[in-house]
Amino acid sequence: MKVNKTSVFVGEETRANRVEAKSKKGLSENKTVDGSALQAKFDPVEEKRRQTRKKAMKIIGDAFKNERRMDDELNGRREKVSSLQKDMDDAGKGIRELEERRNQLREAYEVEPDSLEEQDLRVLEKARKAADPRSKVELSEEEEKQYAEIQKKGLTEYQKYSLELFDQKDKFEKDALQAAKEIKIETRIIRATELERLKTHPMADAEKQAEKVLEEGSKEIIGLLIDETKEQVDEKAEETKEQAKAKEEKEEALKERIDAAKEKREEMKEFAEDILDEVQEISAVQNDVSTAQQEVRNMMSKMKMIEEEIKGAAVDENI
Repeated sequence: MKVNKTSVFVGEETRANRVEAKSKKGLSENKTVDGSALQAKFDPVEEKRRQTRKKAMKIIGDAFKNERRMDDELNGRREKVSSLQKDMDDAGKGIRELEERRNQLREAYEVEPDSLEEQDLRVLEKARKAADPRSKVELSEEEEKQYAEIQKKGLTEYQKYSLELFDQKDKFEKDALQAAKEIKIETRIIRATELERLKTHPMADAEKQAEKVLEEGSKEIIGLLIDETKEQVDEKAEETKEQAKAKEEKEEALKERIDAAKEKREEMKEFAEDILDEVQEISAVQNDVSTAQQEVRNMMSKMKMIEEEIKGAAVDENI
């Protein structure tokens, strides 16, 4: 069978490599292997490939079975013809042996071939054949009168023994005739079947049908692979969209932190100016320089913390 199976494997190698890479990646990322993950998952592409192969092989298999069945049937008929031919040969041999025995019987009773006794025997034999409706043998009017005369005077001993041999010969002749009819029927059937097989070419037709199934299956597999690729692209686009959204949310949160820090710095700046004003007033009234300096240092420390927080937010933004 010359069936091109290449089309069934479209994308198989690339897809297999991709699946293998994903499996290796999953094992490397997870030290603990989940037993359920090792179980075979339903793969529509592989399932379609399996179904296509099965269908194509069934077509070839059914055609082969039909051919084998037809071969067996023809071989059986040929064997029957051989068996029937043997039956005919055996019947012919039996007829020849009986004819020889009848000749020996005639010689033993010293009956001449043209004698009245022998002529009466021929009429008796014909009457026995006419008794069988299937023989289509009929006695003439003269033969019927002769047969009646023979019955009145009775049969000779030679005629009785000879009729017994005739009955055996008649049976052989009927067997041979039936075998010949069956051989003719079987031979006609064998020839007609062989001629029909030459016209139909069942195995060649089955191979073409299988190739068509494989070709159609390949097209469907390509469609499944395209759908799978589109699905992966859509998943990647969705993943990218989610990542962009997360980044946007992160940037928004960072901006809010920076704005809050800036606002807090402005508040502290105003607070520092108020402190300086108060320090000046206190210095003017109490001349307490050390207390004013401590207040300024505390204020500057708080402003430095705010400055560091702003810098940290800026670093987060760059990351």
